Amino acid sequence: MHSKYYTVFIILLFLVTPFGAAFAADVTLTPSLSLRGEYNDNIDFSRTNKQDDYIGTVSPGLTFGYATDRLNFGARAVVDVVRYMDQTNQDNERQNYGLDASYRMFERLSIRANGFYVKDTTLDTELQETGIVELRSEREHYGGGGGLSFQISEVADMGLDYSYMKTDYDLVDYTDSDGHSVSLPFNYSFNNRLDVLTLRPYYRNTDSDEDKIDSYGLSLGLAHTFTETFTGSAAAGVRYTETEELPSGRSDDDWGWTADVSLDKSWQTASASLGYSRDLDYTAEGENVEVNRFFLSGSKMLTSRFSIQLAGSLYFTKSKGTSQNEDTRYYEVTPSLNYMITENHSLALGYSYSNEHDKMLTDDRDLDRNMAWLTLNFNFPQKW
Repeated sequence: MHSKYYTVFIILLFLVTPFGAAFAADVTLTPSLSLRGEYNDNIDFSRTNKQDDYIGTVSPGLTFGYATDRLNFGARAVVDVVRYMDQTNQDNERQNYGLDASYRMFERLSIRANGFYVKDTTLDTELQETGIVELRSEREHYGGGGGLSFQISEVADMGLDYSYMKTDYDLVDYTDSDGHSVSLPFNYSFNNRLDVLTLRPYYRNTDSDEDKIDSYGLSLGLAHTFTETFTGSAAAGVRYTETEELPSGRSDDDWGWTADVSLDKSWQTASASLGYSRDLDYTAEGENVEVNRFFLSGSKMLTSRFSIQLAGSLYFTKSKGTSQNEDTRYYEVTPSLNYMITENHSLALGYSYSNEHDKMLTDDRDLDRNMAWLTLNFNFPQKW
């Protein structure tokens, strides 16, 4: 039901907005189409019942952008039609819709808002969020938020951000949840704006049939511009979390620390990024976990059209609170070759290897998966 409402809303938005924007500033409409053929040697990422298959995916998409001196508005809609050669019961349609808007009301005051709806499976984006291999289940993930920013002076600003998220699963063994978060960031620029110091207190709440979680935190960060092609940022903080199990009412509290570090470097024909993050997340099984994630990516242009890329992530995920069901290590390595057919059309050949080690098991602690794919991407941008 949600997907139908969002689809109609996005279509109406794309049809109506350009007429109101025709007399304004920059308007961009980009239809796109992606065709992907994939071989997967473990489609359910299973330890006991490995099944391989060939998978075809057709992904039509549409993005819209509208920008003036005071208003920026963007919308996106992408649908992945996924079909399996043998395991046709796994056929599905993934959906991703989103809206983002910001408006400068006064010289010093700006407001922003966003909304999103995602329909996918636990083996898609949720694996990338927590590093935990779950049983395959379709899920709906949606929400929105808003905020404001106030420019205190030429070098200082403060803001208020709020977001709401809800997650629903088809599998009855999994736990639906919803959450709220509020933060109050304060930014101060110095050293000719080469450095930005950020102080961010926040509050997060997660509610489900399993438990209620309240988390309070404070982080301090510094972003630095080394050169025009080399930037970095680092943030660290402390958090306090209260967990109440339902319906027993049993409670537990926990202190911990958070981190977010990244470095980005670009050259004339290459680029590289690496980073580390540590924070709490909520699993499909209704459990609070602490996720440590290391990531890297790099690309190199071999010719004006041909490039090679490499991406990798490493996760260490462990339960927090009264239950201790998760203690895993997961990593993924993805090299790929890319060829620009035209400025807006590209061809990509990729391979991905994934591996999970579950310390909570006594047997079959390790499982892995290999995927190889060929993708054609077509973009058709139009500007007014």
